[in-house]
Amino acid sequence: MTGRRGWIVLAALTPGMFLALADATVMTIAIPEIIQRLDSSVTAVSWILNGYNLVLTVLFMTMGRLADRHGHKGLFLAGLGLFTAASLGCALSPSVAWIVVFRTVQATGAAAVIPTSLTLILEAFPRARQGLASGMFGAVSSLSASLGPALGGLMIHLGGWQWIFFINLPIGFLGIALVSVLVPRRAHASAVTMDWAGVALITSGLFCLTFALIEGNNSGWLSPLIVALLLTATAMLSLFIWRELRARAPLFDLRLLRNRPFAAAVAGMTTVDIAFMGTAFMLVIYLVGVGDYTELQAAYVVTFVPAAGLLIAPLAGRLIDSIGPRTLAAIGTALTAVGLFLLAHMERDPAFTAAAWRTALVGAGLGITIPSLTAAGMSAIGSAVKGVGSGLLNTARQLGFLLGVAVLVAVFSATVHTAVDDSIDQAQVIVDRQPLLSAQWRSYILRALEDARGIDATAGIGEIRRLVHPIEGVPVPPVGTGDAVALLSLRESLEAVFLEEVRQAFGWPFYTAAIAALLSLPPALLLQRRLLRPDTPS
Repeated sequence: MTGRRGWIVLAALTPGMFLALADATVMTIAIPEIIQRLDSSVTAVSWILNGYNLVLTVLFMTMGRLADRHGHKGLFLAGLGLFTAASLGCALSPSVAWIVVFRTVQATGAAAVIPTSLTLILEAFPRARQGLASGMFGAVSSLSASLGPALGGLMIHLGGWQWIFFINLPIGFLGIALVSVLVPRRAHASAVTMDWAGVALITSGLFCLTFALIEGNNSGWLSPLIVALLLTATAMLSLFIWRELRARAPLFDLRLLRNRPFAAAVAGMTTVDIAFMGTAFMLVIYLVGVGDYTELQAAYVVTFVPAAGLLIAPLAGRLIDSIGPRTLAAIGTALTAVGLFLLAHMERDPAFTAAAWRTALVGAGLGITIPSLTAAGMSAIGSAVKGVGSGLLNTARQLGFLLGVAVLVAVFSATVHTAVDDSIDQAQVIVDRQPLLSAQWRSYILRALEDARGIDATAGIGEIRRLVHPIEGVPVPPVGTGDAVALLSLRESLEAVFLEEVRQAFGWPFYTAAIAALLSLPPALLLQRRLLRPDTPS
């Protein structure tokens, strides 16, 4: 197929890809309004996001195998049709529970759209331009993720949260029409039977694992619920491996993992996305809670991650075709780690430009690494297993996203508790050394400091703000008294102590993300020097 045909196929697939990927982030901006309009809670509404990500993680591999069996174009169209229909259900939902139900249906459609998109794009571009094709897939992915919150904010401003879903209808119909007309239908391995026992095992195992990752920090990692979920996930995934090694027509042929470049791409994709999603999550909290940014300003800063990836991914794709994925993946992981290290050393109240160029460096590294891993992994396997291979790569990405948030929040939870104790110890010394303070106001302040020990900084940005302003609720003494003068001086000194300790506590999640990025370096060095396209049997 000519290079021109590849661009036509990419353009046809873009509306559907945009919907499936943008809807993973579009709801973040709508949560406050849905809570208010539907009289719900943060916990309930959070499942509008969590349910979507959970279903994606669980179904990617199954959808990829179905695509290999029934055809990638057909499954893409079925998935996009289901997604579009479910969007109407979401928009008309009378309660949060119904939105969650229709969001899971949406995610089922998206789980078919995303892996088939990658396979169709790679098939449309010639062998010599597989790196470029992977780079363009990465660019569209970055653009979709970055525009999701902005599109959600615009729809809420114009008509309310329902229009986040109504807007999907014309885009979905456009995507269905373009793919129906412009994307050729390929032959598929319809004679291969579907391993439904394997589907049941991988679905239940990934469901338990994903649910545990989502709820681990809220329920406690050693709570009976999380331990039971992790044990069940281990049992189901172990049975899945046992089953797949013996099945005549496995859902996923585990021999593919003997393919060094493909296995390395899966491992690298997981660790680099731990760094990506965990960092994006923690950076917003840091900028708003400690840096006194507005939510919109923080969103602009974080947008530099996908924006930089969008700009550099097409160039990286061309370089992958010319010099191979190994060197570029290694360079990308190093750049990502350096950017994360610099974020850990960011000032307490960073200027916009100081935060933006650091996040752009992270985005540039990811814009090189992710297309390199994608191109290397997909070019290392045969056409008969492209769908399930794409499904596994996307599953690795989703698990990386979930692990990133879970691990970095757990690290922050541990470090911020230590920071609070250290801050209170330092603050008590400062209070004791204030000679103008009366016994009454001294007791007020010391009580407020002790109350700060009970603040859960992982519960939200509001709690972090309470923490870094520890004596905000102390009664105001009469003007002109020694207590008034002392309190004015103490407020600034104590806030400086708490802000600095909490800033340092935020540094450790960024260090952890940098380590995760560096863990992608060994897999990067195991990739092939040049892109391959072997005829691997299914």
